[in-house]
Order: sequence, then structure tokens, then C-alpha cells
Amino acid sequence: MEEKATLIGSLFEKTEDYAKSSIDLLKLKALDKSTSAITSFASIFVILISTLFIIMMISVGAAIWISKLMDNSYSGFFIVALFYAVLSVVLYVFRDEIIKTPISNRIITHIRKEKQI
Repeated sequence: MEEKATLIGSLFEKTEDYAKSSIDLLKLKALDKSTSAITSFASIFVILISTLFIIMMISVGAAIWISKLMDNSYSGFFIVALFYAVLSVVLYVFRDEIIKTPISNRIITHIRKEKQI
């Protein structure tokens, strides 16, 4: 009888260890996924900021160049602003197809991707 109790106790201990190990594994997988996502978004953020600076400098340069071509000191800036206004309207109208869906798909793909060890 004591042998059965010992076996049952051992079984419970092994089951408890397995459950703890499974929970720890899930925590580590969640940590890996969240860390990977955060670093991915951080690198995208840095690239986005540098790209915005480049676009800003190109926009100012284009505005000055257009102003010189038109012999008017402010018309180039209005033309560049109009270009960005039209671009903003187009992005707003097609925001789901251009922005929301691709970003959502990328996030889902990144989270679901399993790392090969």
C-alpha cells in the first residue's frame, strides 16, 4: 500500500514539475516574442525618424527651388504644401488598404513566426 502511495506521490511531483516547466516555457516564449517585437519596432522607429528628416530637407529644398523657378519667394512652399495636402487626403481615403492592413499583417506574421534553433 505504501508503495502505491509513493508512486502516486512521485506522479504528482512529476506532474507538478511538468506544469511549472510548461508555465516557465510559456513565459519565456512570451518574453522572446515581446522583446523581438519591441526591438523590431524600435529599429523601425529610428529608420522612420531619419527618413522623415530626409523628406523634410528634400521638401524645403524643393520649395526653395520651385520658388526660384517661379520668381516668387513663397509659391514653392505653397506648391509643396499642396502636394502634401493631396498626399494626406489620398492616404486618409485609402488608409485601410495602404496603412492598416499591411501593418496588421506584419505584426501578426512577426508574432506568429517561430524561431528555428
